[in-house]
Formats: sequence, structure tokens, C-alpha cells
Amino acid sequence: MQAVNWNQFSEEFTRNIQKVLPFDGLVAFQIDAETTASQYLFKGIPYQAVNEYLGRMQYFDPVHFRFAYHQADMKFSVLQAAESNEDYDDFRKKWDVKDTIELFFRQNGVPVRGMSLVRSSAYTEFSDQELKMIESFYDLTACCFNQIYDVSSHQVSLFNEGLTESLTRQESKILGLLCKGLNNQALANEMHCGISTIKTHLQHIYQKTQVRSRQELMSRVLSG
Repeated sequence: MQAVNWNQFSEEFTRNIQKVLPFDGLVAFQIDAETTASQYLFKGIPYQAVNEYLGRMQYFDPVHFRFAYHQADMKFSVLQAAESNEDYDDFRKKWDVKDTIELFFRQNGVPVRGMSLVRSSAYTEFSDQELKMIESFYDLTACCFNQIYDVSSHQVSLFNEGLTESLTRQESKILGLLCKGLNNQALANEMHCGISTIKTHLQHIYQKTQVRSRQELMSRVLSG
């Protein structure tokens, strides 16, 4: 598996798992602290369900990442194996959630990224055999994740000093955030500015680094 950022990693991870076992939805996210997360990526899940979950129901989720935050050896948790509650059961029935697996990707024992695989009632609960397959795949890809996380956590200037030496401090920060897979809206949120300002910064970065696209920029940065 080769990937250059978290979004690509999560998509490739789930794409490979889906070759051997089915599920309907994916949620990928960055874990910022014990009870807070950001940079959510949703696929195959209704927009209204996402809003309801983030607005209130995450606090009733029995496999929320906060329960695994201080358990350094926990790779994942399974909804059907957890002690549920009436509020979350009602939410599951409303949105036809049969089962979920919450995967935790850690750095020095601390979860820094999370991924949820969601099954509807079109399928059975995740079986013991399927959980073993997921665990095996998780173990095989953990090294790849650590490499990606290390890359996105360092200062970009460490990758390719010749490429980034002409950038301003703000442009260097934006480039670092790009390496974490942020889109323009997320960049604007992180930089506390408008999308138009972000687009202007990106054009300046492209000009200074002599590239024509974000993909070409990432390729050059990570090849340094």
C-alpha cells in the first residue's frame, strides 16, 4: 500500500478490506484530544445522519474513540460487542446501522486517527472470522500509517528545503496542512481566513515551487 496522506490511506485501506468483506459506509477522522476530533471524511452515510451524530449522538456512542483513548493496546472496538444504550439504539434503528467497527491508529500509544466501518441491516454483524481478517490487515498497514503520520507531522522544510525556502511563513504552514490532506475549506478554517485567500496563497505556492497542481506539488514535496 502506497499513499501520501491520511485521506488516501483511509480510502485505500477500506478499498482493500472491501475486496474480502462488505460494508456500507466509512467515517475517517483526526483525533485531536480525548473527546474531540476534526477533518471528518464520510462516505456512504446520509448527510442528515452525519449531522445528527456529530451534533448529539456521538456522546451516546458506546464505541466512541474516547473509550479507547487511554488503552494503548486497543486496535479497534465493535459496536455489537459493546454495552449499548437506549438513545444510541434508537439512532441506529433510525439510520439502519447494523454494526460498526471503530479502528484506532496510534502514535506512541495515543490515537491520532480513527476510522469507522459501518454495516446496514443488508448484512449480518461482523463475524469473528471477519474481525480476525480486519485485525490482520490492520497489523499489515500499521507501518504504512506510521510513515504517513511521520511525514505529515514534520515541518515541510525538512522534506525538501530547496523547494520550500522561498515560501513565506504562512505559505509554509499551508503546505504543511496540505500534506495532512486538508481541502480548501479545512485550510481556510485552520488559517482563519476565507477560501479566496487560501486560493491566492496556493497560487503563490504553485508559482514559487514551479508546479501546476496540488498533486504535482505533493509529489515534489514528498520526493525530497
